[in-house]
Amino acid sequence: MAVNTTTGAWWMRRWHTFMQQVGVNGDAATLRGLRVKRLEVQPGLIQAQVAERENGTTAVEVRFPTLSDAQWNAIIDALGSQAIFAAQLLAGNMPAEIEQVFADAGSRLLPGNAGELDYHFAAAGGNGNGVASDLAGRALAVVYAQLGEMLADDPWLLLRLRGRDREQVLAALQERRNSTTQDAAARAVPAVDGAAAQNGAFYKLPQQAGRPAEDDGEALEDRVADFWGRRKVLEEAHYHLVRPAVELALLRRLGPITPTADGLEAFAQLQQMYHYTTRKAWDMAFAPDDEPELDEPDNGDA
Repeated sequence: MAVNTTTGAWWMRRWHTFMQQVGVNGDAATLRGLRVKRLEVQPGLIQAQVAERENGTTAVEVRFPTLSDAQWNAIIDALGSQAIFAAQLLAGNMPAEIEQVFADAGSRLLPGNAGELDYHFAAAGGNGNGVASDLAGRALAVVYAQLGEMLADDPWLLLRLRGRDREQVLAALQERRNSTTQDAAARAVPAVDGAAAQNGAFYKLPQQAGRPAEDDGEALEDRVADFWGRRKVLEEAHYHLVRPAVELALLRRLGPITPTADGLEAFAQLQQMYHYTTRKAWDMAFAPDDEPELDEPDNGDA
């Protein structure tokens, strides 16, 4: 999934700041002559192999403390309670403000100091910590520098280091959103008494305070002219049209109806319909007054 280039560059800079906080020197002189042959990020673990002409290959392991399930639940609740962050994450972007969300939930996205990290270095094919401290420090620096470049393309790696993959975080957010929606719907539906339920009667919405009751005797066909609202109210309405900051945010939050092939196909068709509707609405809003109305879409457009 493509990452916003501005956001990706921000996370790379944030990682370089973290390197300074934990005392890792990533300047060009330190990294000269070193090459990362392999780098893998797992939950709580960075594994890499660093090659140097004079000293051969060095295996590097960095262990990050993972967050507990309770900590992650608090983070998911904090993220889900702020619609803008949930929408950005579900759309595939990781906003810089997520660090503050972690802090508000009582955790950290990145460790606060080097004492929370565990390092292990070994010569390729060797055992134990048989690597000189100078070489170990340089190998760690080039691994960190390489990871910073990877974060520019995939900042979700930071969440994996703390114990949760991108898919796990998005699934938890989706589950929380579904649960919140169901709870809100249940609270919004007034209770129906037993007699009305037996008679199949519809419930009546509660009357708003300070608002006169509607005339139940007025026929529906006599109120057709008010279907879209009072004309005076509509004439006084003002609109400000802007393109969305996150494209198809609500649809992305909903996700596919089901994880089956039919559900994914329906989701793709909805995306096309939303794109088409948005484009036509934008064209209509800014079309000159003397232009004819736009044609209705044919079946092929959807």
